Amino acid sequence: MPSRRLHLSLVLAALAGAGLVGCSRWPAEHPSAPGQDAANVARAGDAAPQRPSGPPRALPAAAPQERARPPLLRITDRATLAALEAAGLDFGSVLTGAPGAPSSLAALSRTPELASVTRVLVDDLRQVQRADPRSGTSVARHAHRLFDERWLSAGSARFELVGVTNRMDRRPFHAAGCGETRLVYRLAYAAEAPGGARSRLPMTAAFELLAPADDARSCRRLAQAWARAGALSGPDLARSLTSPGGPLAPGAASRANLSRLVVNLQSVRWPSTVRPDLGGHAEYVLRAFRWDAGAGRYAPLALENTPDVARLARDPRQRERLRAWLSAPENLARIDSGTALLPGEFLATKALSATPHGLARRVNRPFRVLFEPRDFAGVDLGGLSRIRSPEALIRRLDQMTCPGCHQSGSVAGFHLLGEDDPAQALDALHTAESAHLVGDLPRRRAVVEALARGAAPDDAVPFPERGDGERGGYGARCGLGDPSFAGWTCAEGLVCSAYDAPREDRTTVGVCLPAAPEIGDPCQVGAVVPHANPHRDRAAAAAVGACPPAAVCNTSPVGFPGGMCTGGCDALPEEGVCGAIAVLDPFNRCLARGTLFTECLSHHAEPAGLRRCSIEQPCREDYVCARTSSGEGACIPPYFLFQLRVDGHAVP
Repeated sequence: MPSRRLHLSLVLAALAGAGLVGCSRWPAEHPSAPGQDAANVARAGDAAPQRPSGPPRALPAAAPQERARPPLLRITDRATLAALEAAGLDFGSVLTGAPGAPSSLAALSRTPELASVTRVLVDDLRQVQRADPRSGTSVARHAHRLFDERWLSAGSARFELVGVTNRMDRRPFHAAGCGETRLVYRLAYAAEAPGGARSRLPMTAAFELLAPADDARSCRRLAQAWARAGALSGPDLARSLTSPGGPLAPGAASRANLSRLVVNLQSVRWPSTVRPDLGGHAEYVLRAFRWDAGAGRYAPLALENTPDVARLARDPRQRERLRAWLSAPENLARIDSGTALLPGEFLATKALSATPHGLARRVNRPFRVLFEPRDFAGVDLGGLSRIRSPEALIRRLDQMTCPGCHQSGSVAGFHLLGEDDPAQALDALHTAESAHLVGDLPRRRAVVEALARGAAPDDAVPFPERGDGERGGYGARCGLGDPSFAGWTCAEGLVCSAYDAPREDRTTVGVCLPAAPEIGDPCQVGAVVPHANPHRDRAAAAAVGACPPAAVCNTSPVGFPGGMCTGGCDALPEEGVCGAIAVLDPFNRCLARGTLFTECLSHHAEPAGLRRCSIEQPCREDYVCARTSSGEGACIPPYFLFQLRVDGHAVP
């Protein structure tokens, strides 16, 4: 099976998970799942929160309590979400504050609420096009494929509810509040003609709703309501959530409780033929908006903990003020616990993130662009629990930004994408949530359970790259010598590889991989040579490495970042599963004729042995877990799925 034949993958997908979005000055994050046990019930990604200084707030003494239930952390069940939309939590009604608002974006875009948001996003897209003459919406004419702004007002498009998340762990960020509830929506379209094109697009919008505290026992009651909801599912769960006293009781989604609306949009994608060394390139716009009642519109809001790099780089005095703020002992303590909140004077209102290669790309590490480790060489880190070196301090700061969080263990820059239709045979995700989201669930659960007992929870937040207590499985981040990451070891049979880390980061954090190559492993890895401008990033030339017997290395130039060992479907090893990959040339000719993406996949694909994946066994970074024809999960590059790329969709 020659590697040239393996460019656009057909490995099928059924659960989606891309959803969260930008961050803003206040905390930000994602949703959760239906009513099974909490380990399976929640998935939602989020940016690193923050906690005010001082001890945890005292909670009322615990009264005799009912038998504890695992709290519901997220809802992604399609039936429950449809019932919630029918109950008034559809995107248009929440956005406009008017029940029964239109769902079609053609009508909704004429409202001042959506128009004020799309105006900003359209300007962002047009800035990309003005700066890059090679960008545009035509696959045939443009090497750099731009998001088609017409989708934001298309009659066939709507924002569908793909997740609801219990974020009571965000309680410390809101005075006299009980945290947040997140409503996550994904842009989707369906042609009216029978058998017409339908798909989702790589764009999410999320409402982050405050859970107000009416009295000293409000948070305990809310936590117990989430626990009771954990025993329900489907319409029964929707009724419980929206009933008086429920987390989504009438009025909970009013704009009076709206912390912010956050948006994550894939603005442009370069195929691997244009960026062969990186295995392709995609950029995401991260935005946050607040409701301005006086103006009757949504206005851009500063992004949480995300510095305005361009402005600070031009102003050495302001950059020094930021360095001094970061070095102050009281702020260092909050940074160490993951609860710091930067002052507004330093913040940006827009950020970009880029894939592939995550935190190896400087655009995803704004603090690393602004500062070198030597800038903090004299700072006393002795009393901190997680940060023990200047390198780790900068890495911690970067992961508290919107781009840094969204590129830490994410699904192509998202943390929650939503479940696909179980009957969907092509272009479907097997797992809908990111490794970061899954790894953070035990912490979130512990917070809600403590509140339900009337106890004070631990509000500290681990690095988004790796949750506290994680075992260091395949693809997990691991320590390469920095004392800050000494506890990040790999499970038996795995070794910590520097993988694609830039030269200056090769003693900080690596990735756990098998000592001997297996199906799905990298086979063409070169260190990233980063630049503040992501268009100038490069991957050092790397020779094709070894793969298991009877397997081949599919390389970066044909769309596999870092290369991927791929075999046949006969006598697969334990880590392998039989999927399928599109045959490059006939598949591309099929698309060029204007044939539907899914139809081209069904006619121009071949079986392939790929790495098996699931919620418990995530793929390595830069790969997603897609559904195979057998219903199992297989790791493939994200842009082999139609729903995760902006290009090739029918003209709206």
